[in-house]
Formats: sequence, C-alpha cells, structure tokens
Amino acid sequence: MGRDFSPDDEREPLSPPNAALGRGGSDQADPTHTRGARSQRSTSSDFRNPRSRDEAPERSYEVNESQAKTMGDIGTFRTIALRDLTRVRYAGNEKQALEEVNDLLRQKLLGRSVSQPDRAVYLTLTPEGHQFLLNRIGQGADNDQVFYHGFVKTRETEHDAAIYQLFQKEAGNIISSGAKVTRVILDFELKKSVNRKLTRLSSLPEEEQAQRKCEVANEHGLTVVKGRIQIPDLRLEYEDRDHNPAKVDLELATGHYRHASMAAKSSAGFKIYASASDAVRLRPAMADPEIMQEIFSL
Repeated sequence: MGRDFSPDDEREPLSPPNAALGRGGSDQADPTHTRGARSQRSTSSDFRNPRSRDEAPERSYEVNESQAKTMGDIGTFRTIALRDLTRVRYAGNEKQALEEVNDLLRQKLLGRSVSQPDRAVYLTLTPEGHQFLLNRIGQGADNDQVFYHGFVKTRETEHDAAIYQLFQKEAGNIISSGAKVTRVILDFELKKSVNRKLTRLSSLPEEEQAQRKCEVANEHGLTVVKGRIQIPDLRLEYEDRDHNPAKVDLELATGHYRHASMAAKSSAGFKIYASASDAVRLRPAMADPEIMQEIFSL
C-alpha cells in the first residue's frame, strides 16, 4: 500500500531521516501515456538547451561544490530519499547532509515531500533549482545527461526514489568489473522518446503499425512483447574495461507485480531487482518456465 504524502517546503528545517522506503510498480509505454505529462512541475529538460538568461532576472544563490553535486544527483534521479542521500553522498555524515540540504531548501533550490505517518523525507529540484543546475552544469559535465525537477505522482514517490538505490547496486557491479558508467537514463526519458514516435503511427493500418512499432523499439534498444514496447525503470550506459560501449536495462519489481508483467519484463531481457522482502515473495513466480530468471536483491 502507498503512503500519504504532503509538501513540506515551508516547515521547520529537516530532522534526521528515519524511515524505510516502500515500493511501487512501473508503467509500460503505449501511445496514450507519458508519465508526468499532466503536470507542468514534472517537465524535464536536457541541459543542452537551457533557457536564455535574458528571459528573467537571475537571482544570486550561494551553492558550494558539494551542494552542486547533491543537486546533480537529485536532478539525475528526479527524487531521492534523504536517508539514501545521507548514506551515499555524505557517507553517513548526517550533520553535513542536513546542513547542506536545509540550506538548499531555504534558497528554494530543492523541494521536499514527507510521507505519512512515518515522516520519510523525499527531495526533488524546484524549477529554480533545475534552472540553476542547467546554468552551472556546463562546467565539464556529460552533455547527454538529462536532469529533472518536481514530483510526478505522489503515490509513486517511494518507488521513484528507490531507483537511486537500484543505481548504486548495479553501478557498483559495473565499476567492480573495471567498467565506467557514462550515462543514467530513467524511464521518463525513454517513454518520452518512444511515445512521441508512437503517436505518429495511429493513422496507419494495423499491420503497418505493428511493423513500425518494432522499428521504434529497435531504435531505442528495446523489445516488443505481446504488442507492447517494454520500458525499463533504469538504463545504465557504460564503457567496459576495453572502452567498448555497453548498456544494461534494470527493473525494480515489487511484490504487487502480476505474473504477466514479470513475464514481459523477463522476455525483454531486463535485469530484475527487488527489495529483500519483495524478492522473497517474487521468487516463486520467477521459477515459472515462462520466466526462469534470477531476481537480485537490493
């Protein structure tokens, strides 16, 4: 079950993180659904096309290098739980994490949402924080990385934030093999590109639509399963130890996944992760001959 969430931007400074994350499901791509399309706050932007500084007076912000990296992490994954940010970005240094995050909240570069009743804190960039990052990020950053701002659907906040955990787990495997992660691609980015092309096919005959849909999937390195293009929660592009480009598509499954959904993700070749508790519930389904795939625990 999902938790209730409430915006908490104007309240007292953050207290230490103290809650566990839950899980949610993921959508598949089809021509009528683009995640976050209903909210202006969820609009993403590639920093290669930043807004002109002449459009509005530029406000002065005080952001140190550590805070800028925190904003980059949050923008890359759209939302991160304060608890996970403290553990990873600040190596468990709660005092530094709270000082820097509270300062960014005061400057309205970050927004937050708090789950009820456990008071878990989730962070995202504000539109101002997003634009600040776009203006600053030209200092040696990867020009292909997309950054996001704003929460999309509050009931999916926990699942979206858990993608950061998923990244840490798989990136660790990639790095330990001598490879290097070069780009993080969320389902938002893939869905936007796929759905934009699928909408152009609606007037075509059914048989031609099916053929063109396979072409769209191939263009994105994806697979059509039972008439639908399967979209992973997370794609990591990386260079292996010999500097060859490679990628891995990852799915964060929950105990609520239906058999058909698990079978489709498995058929698409996704590497499937789950929380420890969800993995126990999902393993019997993974033994099904239609799936027969290992599930990895976060």
